[in-house]
Amino acid sequence: MASFELDDQLTIVNRSTEHRISKKLIRKVPYFEKLLNHECLESKENAVVLDFDEQAFKLFLNWIEFDHVLIEMKNVINLCTIIDYFGMDTKLINDCATYFSDNFSIKHLPVVIPQVTYTSYCINSGALNAFICRHFLKIANTTVWLKYPIEIIECICHKDLMIHSEVQVCNAIMKWIHFKRNSRKGYLERLLKLVRWCHLDDKDSVEIKGNDFIRFSFLKDVFSPLDQRDGVCINRTSQYYFVLVETLDGTDLQIKVFDRNFLPFIKRVIKLDESLPLHLFHNETVSDIAIDSARKMIRVDWDQNKYRWIDSKEFKSHCKIQEYMLEKSEEKETSLATRSMCASKYTSGASLLEFNDKCVLLTEDIISCTPSPFLPGTRSPILSNWFEYKLNLRCWTAPTDGQIARFNSSERNVLTTILDNKIYIMTSSRALIQFNIDSQEMKTFERKGTSNLGDLILTSKPSHDDKVLLIDRSNNVVECFNVKDEEWTPFGLLANICTSTGDQRKSNMLLTFTSAFLPINIILSCTCD
Repeated sequence: MASFELDDQLTIVNRSTEHRISKKLIRKVPYFEKLLNHECLESKENAVVLDFDEQAFKLFLNWIEFDHVLIEMKNVINLCTIIDYFGMDTKLINDCATYFSDNFSIKHLPVVIPQVTYTSYCINSGALNAFICRHFLKIANTTVWLKYPIEIIECICHKDLMIHSEVQVCNAIMKWIHFKRNSRKGYLERLLKLVRWCHLDDKDSVEIKGNDFIRFSFLKDVFSPLDQRDGVCINRTSQYYFVLVETLDGTDLQIKVFDRNFLPFIKRVIKLDESLPLHLFHNETVSDIAIDSARKMIRVDWDQNKYRWIDSKEFKSHCKIQEYMLEKSEEKETSLATRSMCASKYTSGASLLEFNDKCVLLTEDIISCTPSPFLPGTRSPILSNWFEYKLNLRCWTAPTDGQIARFNSSERNVLTTILDNKIYIMTSSRALIQFNIDSQEMKTFERKGTSNLGDLILTSKPSHDDKVLLIDRSNNVVECFNVKDEEWTPFGLLANICTSTGDQRKSNMLLTFTSAFLPINIILSCTCD
């Protein structure tokens, strides 16, 4: 090659690969324009040494030379890193971010996880980690989980996952092993070390150790209680909390967090900020708390002490997150029917409930409505606009986007909560319906009381003595339905609910009392003004 041709070429050594490109072309890049203009040492020698992902760097050079680049999930984040480093126009970064948002699904985790950093574009490591930890149970319930390489299974199971029991991590590992038993059984000991046995209760430990497939002598050390990391074994099963939200003057809310024994340890005043983004992948200091029988949601940014309402329409749109996690499956629908009394028009409502590895859509439809000849509970002739109706309740355990979008989640004919594999439904007649999602069995338990349905909050307390809690906001009385005994009993009183805040204001009303997975360690590290 002639010397003048060599003088026009810039050599770029990226990691172990050497590239040659025209100086005239590379001057399109602000970084190289500045480099060549200032006649730095590297430019005099016609060589620059860089350290970027090689595949993404080749795409970058192709873009410089041909004004064209093929964006793919396997390189989109690394490509953004390169564009930002070189000070290029942000239009391509925006195109990459749009592509990522429109196309990401959990099948891409094996190529996305190696690309992310704490400051990466499209998604950073904090947001991705929050997404994986919060939705681990759903991810592990897909066929995609079965196809992950060992490195991704290991990476995920090492995180501070939001789970109810370490058995759930063990079961996810065993499911992956059994999918290709002969080739994967050699990874069993390596993966079982990621189960935090020190936080496994005796009952669950006996269940796991009784598994014939893992009852090998060489695994005895796996079950040691000394499975601590840097001297600390973080309890992943203690990230499920009760959340109480009260209204204050204006739009401010007071939010309190209680542990499973109802001991409070976080109290914040949060301010309304409708500009909080509704990104699918939110910051790790952000929590989404479903309220109103899983019809609406509050997004809380613990670091900024701000919140945003997510109404029924936005909530339904937000719930399309399931499309990113769950593969299409055969529709499973169950119809239930109960009779009640009301004075309303035809309505339809819905709740989108979540338990373990499933998302459940419960819909409420009035399928018939006829005038009642008698007042409810009497034999007196009708004196007002009372109607008798049949409320049809339908349940889907794998709802599609279309099914979610069709139903109006703003109307409320019943209260709902979920506990393990059972949905609990309180009707306007105050009857409590227990519906087993797996067996499709239904039981009804009567309860005395005349409280308005709008004054009641139904929630659940998962533990070894599972309970369903009913809070009456009119008098702050809490009742308990013990699932094991199938009986209603008094539980307590939300005393002094109108407590003062740091600025001496009083709370006006109990807005909700619910339960949610929360990253407490991150929340406690956030500043509190």
